[in-house]
Amino acid sequence: MVKKPPIRLLTPPIKNLFTRPAASDGSQASGSGGGGGGTNAPSFEAIFSEMLKRYLPETVTFEPLDEDVLRETISNWLRPAYDQAIRSRQERTQRQNAELDADALARGMGTSTYVTDVKDRAFRSEAQDVGALEGDYASTLAGQLYDAMRAQQETKIEVDMFNAEQINRAREKAAAAAQALYGASGHGGGSHAGANGGSQGSGSPLIDAMLSGVRPDTGDGGASLDYRTAANLLSRLTPEQRKQFYAGEGAYASQNAAILNGLGRAEYERLKAQFPAA
Repeated sequence: MVKKPPIRLLTPPIKNLFTRPAASDGSQASGSGGGGGGTNAPSFEAIFSEMLKRYLPETVTFEPLDEDVLRETISNWLRPAYDQAIRSRQERTQRQNAELDADALARGMGTSTYVTDVKDRAFRSEAQDVGALEGDYASTLAGQLYDAMRAQQETKIEVDMFNAEQINRAREKAAAAAQALYGASGHGGGSHAGANGGSQGSGSPLIDAMLSGVRPDTGDGGASLDYRTAANLLSRLTPEQRKQFYAGEGAYASQNAAILNGLGRAEYERLKAQFPAA
């Protein structure tokens, strides 16, 4: 019996873009039902969409091979062994018949009925053995094909579960950050629209608001910010923007102070070393 090697189908993971729901149109606050003039603070949908970009997860894709491709792949390494076994069986019949002819000639029997009958039995035996080999090949091919397809299905399920987990985590983080920013932008209490609207809608980009610590200063110790979040945010700034940030220039002044106060000098210096400026 031919020893069959195991199938090992390796499909490298491929990075795939995280599908993000598009922010709805008209997301900017219109000021209806508020205090007269509209504020520049973005809507929750706009903030949430921006946060999804910041927390973009790493996902993988897995494309199962088609059944015909799998069958051909398995057959390419399985069939040669069976073909060799069939050739060996046929060569054995030819060798036996040649020996039979030589013995018959030596005995002066020539092409007697006996010799012909023995050869016919040898050919029938060969046909049975070849048929058994072909049947075993078909059975082995079907079994290996089934195992390969089942393995692909299991891998696809694992990949889908991994991607779903990554996406759910990203959406949870984005939702939490968006909720905090939404409240900090003046929507939470409704008292920032109107005369104080200018301070909330200064026109600084959303990343500046994120760098303020995700949660507004409540007077009880400052913004809540860990090293991982700060590193995630700084990695998305260009070296030139980091230079302005570390210098505390312009719109980055309060954000720089928030990270320094929230993390401490040692962690702040580690951030600067990990994400250098221009």
